[in-house]
Amino acid sequence: MKNIQVKNVSDEVHRVWKTRAAAAGMSLQEYLHRKLTEEAQRPTTAELFERIEHRGGPKLDHEEIVQMIREDRDSR
Repeated sequence: MKNIQVKNVSDEVHRVWKTRAAAAGMSLQEYLHRKLTEEAQRPTTAELFERIEHRGGPKLDHEEIVQMIREDRDSR
């Protein structure tokens, strides 16, 4: 396993994460490990588009998708 070290975190950010970890009954290290793992398991938007295109789906860019969502909302 690899280690990650984050430097220069503000006192406020550290306090928020420490408080959330305590509320979850976890150490700060355990809590951040879980959050990093969860985030790594979720594909980014770009990765999702790549998967869709790889499977032969439509090649849509961000602006086209935003426009489609707006049109759908406006039609209701």
